[in-house]
Amino acid sequence: MKPISLEKTILTAANNHSVTGKRLSIAVSGGPDSMAMAHALIANQKEMDFDIEILHFNHQIRGEDAKSDARFVQTYFDSLGIPTFVSEKNVIKLSKQRRISLETAARSARYEFFANHINKKDNKSALVLGHNFEDQVETILMHIIRGSGLNGLQGMTEMSHQIIGTLGIDIFRPMLSLNRSTILKYCSANNIPWRSDQTNTSTEYTRNSIRLELLPFLEKYNSGILRSIDKLGHSAKRDYDYIQAQVEQMWPSLANIMDDGIKIKIDRFTKLHPSLKWRVLQKAAQTAIGNQQDLSYKHVEAMLDIAEGTTGRSLNLPGNIIVRKNYEELLVSRSINDQSNITNVNEKTLIKIPGATFTDRWKISASLGNDPDFLHNANIHKTILSTSLNINLGNEPLWVRYRNPGDIFQPSGMTNSKKLQDFMVDSKIPRQDRDSIPLIVSNKGIAAVVGWRIAEWATPSKYDDSLRIVFNPNNS
Repeated sequence: MKPISLEKTILTAANNHSVTGKRLSIAVSGGPDSMAMAHALIANQKEMDFDIEILHFNHQIRGEDAKSDARFVQTYFDSLGIPTFVSEKNVIKLSKQRRISLETAARSARYEFFANHINKKDNKSALVLGHNFEDQVETILMHIIRGSGLNGLQGMTEMSHQIIGTLGIDIFRPMLSLNRSTILKYCSANNIPWRSDQTNTSTEYTRNSIRLELLPFLEKYNSGILRSIDKLGHSAKRDYDYIQAQVEQMWPSLANIMDDGIKIKIDRFTKLHPSLKWRVLQKAAQTAIGNQQDLSYKHVEAMLDIAEGTTGRSLNLPGNIIVRKNYEELLVSRSINDQSNITNVNEKTLIKIPGATFTDRWKISASLGNDPDFLHNANIHKTILSTSLNINLGNEPLWVRYRNPGDIFQPSGMTNSKKLQDFMVDSKIPRQDRDSIPLIVSNKGIAAVVGWRIAEWATPSKYDDSLRIVFNPNNS
């Protein structure tokens, strides 16, 4: 009688994660794990309403053996009438080009193939991987050795969503609770053929060394070390899930997702528990770059140092992440304002009134009229900037330019003028934004710091018509 615990485990996982009725892109190497998994899913394909296809990737590391594996997978599943897709890449060459380890290059190339194939269709597939119980233990140990946080301690999860490059895929691992012995027995009972990978015995690879050398050594101290490490993973997952739930709950009131990045409110952030601060910074970075890879310990520590430090400090991190502390917020983005787009300080553009004016950065629309709902926009970080000026200014030339050294400005509500630089500092305008704020000027001086303040002498009457000027980015 064939053992059914493997099939039962896989189908239970499929039901738990609502995989039934979906297309399953099963990654098959030809080894016993992936062959057993594919067999179990195909055997229950009609009952579970699975739409199954097979994906195989040749890393070109093992020469003819690797080609034989590819032919084996293609031939076997062709005989079952299952669509099979095979791809290959020279990962030895890739590792040298990218200056990364062979293991990292192999994984990167393999997952890029999976993600590209799945996203060529409708992205509704789940990528199914045959990682087993021992793989899980090895992964957790590898993360500990490399210096992991709570996320790494939980190891792999049955269902996850990952970003590969710019492509997102759902990854389903239904065999994490099954050991190799159970899988081999299933293959034997069901006459499932499989291929042996000779590189699995080489201790040159980190994972192999952990499996063949480190784990046997640890078993001398605890014969149940595999179960102990697995328990650690489950415990870490419970705690990690709880912390992540707390972060998701507070995120809307803590952070704003803007065009120029993620803005975290400093006053709220400083009150958080250190553990939550870490998760918030990780989420901000992941959201900014659209990648779910965790930053390293030292990188998050560096972000935290900026967040809790003095205003004006900034930090560049891998992945093009830029972190900057402003007066009331922490900006996490892929790039700051592009200073190459800023007009020369000595240049100014005449504004057509009424009508539209175009500069290298803005479409400027000017109109005359009265609109009580048209309010001055006091936030430079909005995509669209606007201001409302005294109607009489529509009868004289107005220009748009950026700040010059020594500029003087008389803010509304004040009887005296002050240096524009002092106004910007007092208004807590982020330093990196000051050169990119448009100014409306007349022969009398600065009529408006657009998005922030109108000049006292340019303020419109509440009951009269006004000159309304709107700035739209000219790429919108």
